[in-house]
Amino acid sequence: MSLKNYIFVATRYDMDLNSKYQNEPEPQKKQRYINWQAAKGLQAVDGIQTSAYLDEVAEKNIEGAISSYEASKLIDSYYDVKQDREADDSYEEADKVAARINILISEGGFSLSTEELKSIHKRLFDGIFDFAGEFRKNNIMKHEWVLDGDTVVYGNAYNLEDAVEGALRAERMTQFRQMDQEDLVYHFASFTANLWRIHPFGEGNTRTTAVFLIKYLRSVGFDVDNSLFEHHSRYFRDALVRANYNNLKKGVYEERDYLDIFFSDLIAGTHHTFSSRQLHILAQQPAVKKRLQPHEWEEQIKLIIKENPSVSREEMAKRLNTSVKTIERHLKQISSIHYSGSAKTGEWKVDE
Repeated sequence: MSLKNYIFVATRYDMDLNSKYQNEPEPQKKQRYINWQAAKGLQAVDGIQTSAYLDEVAEKNIEGAISSYEASKLIDSYYDVKQDREADDSYEEADKVAARINILISEGGFSLSTEELKSIHKRLFDGIFDFAGEFRKNNIMKHEWVLDGDTVVYGNAYNLEDAVEGALRAERMTQFRQMDQEDLVYHFASFTANLWRIHPFGEGNTRTTAVFLIKYLRSVGFDVDNSLFEHHSRYFRDALVRANYNNLKKGVYEERDYLDIFFSDLIAGTHHTFSSRQLHILAQQPAVKKRLQPHEWEEQIKLIIKENPSVSREEMAKRLNTSVKTIERHLKQISSIHYSGSAKTGEWKVDE
């Protein structure tokens, strides 16, 4: 997709519904509106867009005149009964899938399992793809604008079941108790990037991953900001691409920081400016916050202590742009750092 087309798709969703419901005071209407906007916005990850007819149906659901399931049936029948009218089939996939996404992110129930992932794909693409709900049988390449025409190396088609189950099994065993908000952001960004790279479905993988992610985050208590998928779903996909791409010959390496800031806005309430132009491998990219690796935390903390042995935990956190809780956790993990004396007059010591 060209940059020109990307900009068109990314701004396609500034519709009449926006002006009508953006400041809606009734919580249920507001949430239905947000869900629809996210469902429509997610179609941009595959360069497709929804129709004006979908807006008409969505408004009926937002107003409470019809249920989400009735809205989806209206959309399906609109395209399935073609002999009585002239239908623009270019909108069919986007409209049907958007209506189904709206249902999925509106309802409860979730399990962190391979069966759940397959079920979401099946429900989104049944009647659209012959392979809805089935893992792909062949290896694939997808030439990406953001990679200057190159492709990510996706999971091998011969062990997709094992790869997906392995990723989900590891996630089910994750202990969140010791994680602060910053750690959670990086954790969920990494989990999503790894699951997406396996790319178990031939088509519709990113939309399926996004719905799976929204439902997973809600199941563990996050109030997910769906408006990000309304306005920045293409950035979300491009960030996933960059998080999984290496080309050592060209000096291009996996870059997960762009995905991290998306997740920071998604679950931590921060506010960043997103542009896919920044993600192109040939672009002059502005600095983004880097995630320190374990050994880098130790090196940076030791440097700060050597500069000022009486430095406080609060000052360390400020210097490293993180939380005091994160600093305290790393200090406990570094056996060569000790603190002696009182809280006010004590000093840090580093074993050489």
